[in-house]
Amino acid sequence: MRPIRVDLKQDNVEPHAWQLTITGDLDMTTIGAFDEAVDSLVAQGARLVVLDLGSVAFLDSTGLRGIVRASDALAEKHGQLTVAGLSGAAERVLEVTGLLERLRHEPSTTPKDRA
Repeated sequence: MRPIRVDLKQDNVEPHAWQLTITGDLDMTTIGAFDEAVDSLVAQGARLVVLDLGSVAFLDSTGLRGIVRASDALAEKHGQLTVAGLSGAAERVLEVTGLLERLRHEPSTTPKDRA
């Protein structure tokens, strides 16, 4: 188990856009920190959350459920979750489960590259 690190960064141009960067494992032992970050962003009125999974080493079904929950919570508030910068591990799991087709995804976390 690798401890999770959750970093939040607000977009300088769009005040309701955030980048949520996850480092480490997103699994049953770390999902609480992820859920807290997402809940905080939704409560603050986030309309776009770019979820940077480039440094995720391991992703289990609990992590997948957390990502789906985050996407649904944002959609309920007319917001959107975009997964970006996928690591090999995260991309493979999202691909195999079919979630990559359901979620908006971008190759880069850099706004100019996503446009």
